[in-house]
Amino acid sequence: MEDIIKQIIQIDSVALNTKQKNEEEVQLRKQEYEEEIKQYKEDKLVRAKKKADELYSQIIENALTEAQFQEEKSKKMALSIQNRYLQSENILLDKIFKELFLVE
Repeated sequence: MEDIIKQIIQIDSVALNTKQKNEEEVQLRKQEYEEEIKQYKEDKLVRAKKKADELYSQIIENALTEAQFQEEKSKKMALSIQNRYLQSENILLDKIFKELFLVE
């Protein structure tokens, strides 16, 4: 009977040790996985921020290019209008002077 109790105690001790080792291993793996997930999340956030910064830079660059294009277009249009005005002004002045000098 005493041998059976010793065997039961030994089996219980082995089971307890096995349980503790398994729990420690599970805890260790849990920590490893949590660290991997944390690192993955940080990497993704860094990549997303980098991509967002690149897209923002492209948008700004495109906007500046478009603004420059529109400015050049406006300058050309303003010059065209100014040329038409000057031509019209010259024609009108010529007509006025002709009328004035012809009247005299």
